[in-house]
Amino acid sequence: MRRFLRVMGVVILGSGVCVAQVGPPVCPVGAGKRAAASGGRPGAARPSVAAVGATAEAAAADPSVLVAVEPMENFGVARYRLEDYAECVGTGGCYWADLDAQTKRAEVALDGMLARRKAGERLALVLDIDETSLSNYCEMKREDYGFLATMFNAWEVSSDADMALPGTLRLFNRARAAGVEVFFITGRAGEQRVATAKNLDAAGYKGWKGLSLREGPQKTMPTVEFKSEERKKIVDAGYRIVMSVGDQWSDLNGEPKAEISVKLPNPFYYIP
Repeated sequence: MRRFLRVMGVVILGSGVCVAQVGPPVCPVGAGKRAAASGGRPGAARPSVAAVGATAEAAAADPSVLVAVEPMENFGVARYRLEDYAECVGTGGCYWADLDAQTKRAEVALDGMLARRKAGERLALVLDIDETSLSNYCEMKREDYGFLATMFNAWEVSSDADMALPGTLRLFNRARAAGVEVFFITGRAGEQRVATAKNLDAAGYKGWKGLSLREGPQKTMPTVEFKSEERKKIVDAGYRIVMSVGDQWSDLNGEPKAEISVKLPNPFYYIP
């Protein structure tokens, strides 16, 4: 059933109907497993960020309490705030709505570039993968928005990791319909190539031109250097990179840069 629903979503997107995902997806729960409890702790009820703040303010107002200096935000409270944003509850906004709004801006910008294209030009769109083309939301939620490398790497090569970000898939289809070639550049290791290509295809990304993963000495390169090197290969092959899309600044910085760089929101992690 999960696969059927995803395929139907791809069909709708591919047909040109604009279906914006403005809320979190429903994450699959495998046989014999339970959905994670709120906050990742069995039986835990997640307090709202406002409730946490009210508790602290009330306690601090008690003259019999010695309040500690806390120069950093409590990590647990920050995680509650992140979860609220990811699940579109409370007053802190909605990650999925912000993501879709940014990809709509990218679509408008791409249309403008296409309107000014010259005859015979070979145009390219460059896309990052994680949190740009495919979402790891369900695994991040399962890990309580932490990062457990063994679990995360196993997820990325599983069939569950074929969850497209709808706005990026729309952008991809728009570019392909206009004859723009699409290249994926990801910081994933080369050993994940087969599974990554399979999941891109299952998510609805059909007809892309290239897929670059870290190989050999690239595995120890800074991200900016690696991605710049791969973009240069595209330019050297005769393409004009009209747009690059990523969720990290390191996806976009470095030379050669795309004519338009699109930074997507990512509150979950940072890659320098």
